[in-house]
Amino acid sequence: MRFVLMILAAALAGCASTSNTDLKITDRGTFIPSLRAGIDISPQAESPSVPHTGHALELGYSGASGDDVQGLAAGEPSIVFGGRSFAAPNSLRHEFDFRFAEVAYRYRRFFGEQRPFGIEALVGLGYAELDLTVASPTASAHEKLSNGGLVGGFGVLWKFLPRTSLQSRFSLFLSGENEDVTAATRFDAYLAQAFGKNVAGRIGITGWGLESSREANNGFSSPNSRIRARFSGLGLGLDVMF
Repeated sequence: MRFVLMILAAALAGCASTSNTDLKITDRGTFIPSLRAGIDISPQAESPSVPHTGHALELGYSGASGDDVQGLAAGEPSIVFGGRSFAAPNSLRHEFDFRFAEVAYRYRRFFGEQRPFGIEALVGLGYAELDLTVASPTASAHEKLSNGGLVGGFGVLWKFLPRTSLQSRFSLFLSGENEDVTAATRFDAYLAQAFGKNVAGRIGITGWGLESSREANNGFSSPNSRIRARFSGLGLGLDVMF
């Protein structure tokens, strides 16, 4: 029994020694613009630009660019990306461009006599693309990661003025794949103002979290390092609704 335990311990140690360090990106000063187009399926008395109870088809597009520096201390496992192995000790600069598009069915419902508070839920399809470059003082590598998948979301709205509202939304994207963009989460908190009948503007904060699990189909880790990206910052949005 002791011999078996020794063999298992050696095997686990071997697996740990061959694992790679996660590629991590954190940028809290990212500018994140977005565009939404909405088509009312059940029009109400209010202008389309003013949030109201009803069904709608929503199309969205968002993007962001940023960078971060990740240090590898002596003795840490390498980061493997884009066919290159970046060994420790090292200082790696990550530069990224992110794009996300979605089309979803959305339902909103407001409560109360004057209906100032509301909730929303949406479900649909999305496409995520991460263009990433990793560079050390002596080498660089580049990959473009992209996947389609399912999108779901939930939000809360408060119309504290007839044409002005606070809006928050949490969204989840899942691709069902092991490589490229495996999953993404997004959180928005906006002040929204309707301008005219069909246009509204939003300003607030947006945060994204992305992951590429980089797992091979056999369940074991692939040679590539897992990617974890977190970025947030000022969000500006334009809504066009019909």
